[in-house]
Amino acid sequence: MKKFILIFGFISLFFNCLTAQDTLRLTLEECLQYAEAHNFSIQSANINISTSELNLKQAKLNIAPTVSATATQNVNFGNYEKSVGWGGNYGINAGMTLFNGLSNANKIKQSKLGVEQSQLQLESNKNYIRISVIQAFLAVMMNEELLNYQQQVLNSSNEQVEQGKQRLEVGQILESDYKMLQAQYTSDLYNIENTKNNIQSNYLTLKNLLSIDPATNLSIVSPDSATLFKNLDLPSLQGLIERSTNYLPELKMSENDITSAEYDVKIQKANYYPTLTANAGISTGYIGSNLTSPNTGWGTQLWHGLGENIGLSLNIPIYQRGSVRNSVKMAEYRVAQLELEQKETEYQVNQDLQKSYLDVTSAQNDFIAAEAKTDAYLANYKTYNMRFKYGSVTAVDLIQQQTNFLNQLNNYMQAKYSYVLRRKILDVYMGIPVKL
Repeated sequence: MKKFILIFGFISLFFNCLTAQDTLRLTLEECLQYAEAHNFSIQSANINISTSELNLKQAKLNIAPTVSATATQNVNFGNYEKSVGWGGNYGINAGMTLFNGLSNANKIKQSKLGVEQSQLQLESNKNYIRISVIQAFLAVMMNEELLNYQQQVLNSSNEQVEQGKQRLEVGQILESDYKMLQAQYTSDLYNIENTKNNIQSNYLTLKNLLSIDPATNLSIVSPDSATLFKNLDLPSLQGLIERSTNYLPELKMSENDITSAEYDVKIQKANYYPTLTANAGISTGYIGSNLTSPNTGWGTQLWHGLGENIGLSLNIPIYQRGSVRNSVKMAEYRVAQLELEQKETEYQVNQDLQKSYLDVTSAQNDFIAAEAKTDAYLANYKTYNMRFKYGSVTAVDLIQQQTNFLNQLNNYMQAKYSYVLRRKILDVYMGIPVKL
């Protein structure tokens, strides 16, 4: 019996641990790390890096010699003398480009730049995912905090209904007032259900960003309010612009696009120059005799037929119907176009940084104002709630104050988490690890 109890206890403990492990609990920092390791778009960007590295490897191999082997074997039938003959030719050839206007060298440099571009694109994708994860994480935090406030209001509404029922029974309030209290309780109840639905929707968004199965139980680990506002010191606008312009991958990618296009110009100009190639080879063959009187000297034939060759080949372009000149012009136009796009990108990034900075300062002011206003509305609501208990205000007055408080509470939550989100986005722009 004791053995059975021990086994049952172990099984229960195992399933309790399994249930606890089924819920994935993550902080914001852990969510960001998880997304960088599992997000599908980031994985795709990593594959692009591997592809670029393979292109670079091939560009380097293109300067090496090429080696090929050939072999032919044939059988000949003669009708006149009913003879059968056979023969074969074999050879090994090698070739190497000695000069082609430095085209291969420029392609190697361009391929190296392609690897760097892929790495920068990966970082750009990570920044986009980081901002999205922060936004989804804070949305969960906001609605969970709002849910706590709504639960407190619901408890208060429940007390008001109970008080209203007692006062209705002794004739202190009208039945219409009591029904209004019941309606407000129902409204508060549905507000909670809607907030719970919003939380589930926020979790689905977060799971999608982390590339987690939607059926997985995910729970965030929220910091306390003191920690939440600990790292929100606002840098100077100049400091923001300097750090961001030195970090943001989009700006470096724009520069690399121009450099890559300039390599295209050089590669196209290489077609103006002669191409010098070296080649070498070795070959041999033999011819067989009639099968009725076989010639066994094929080995001797192969030896005596052995020959080597080595040489240089020079290809000088004389007239190419203007194709090279036009290709060079097209490549130069591409450089000019990318230079304009770079200036536009720099202008747009600078404008976006300044706008983001102004958005943070505005969000900070809205939060401070909303916090003070919410405290006032809460105090007013508590006062009316107390006065309702003593019958000095009507149910209509109480519900109006409660509605005012709930509306202001929603505004406060939006302002609070909008401020945190906008401030953390600046950290992403500056390449600073995001923490809460």
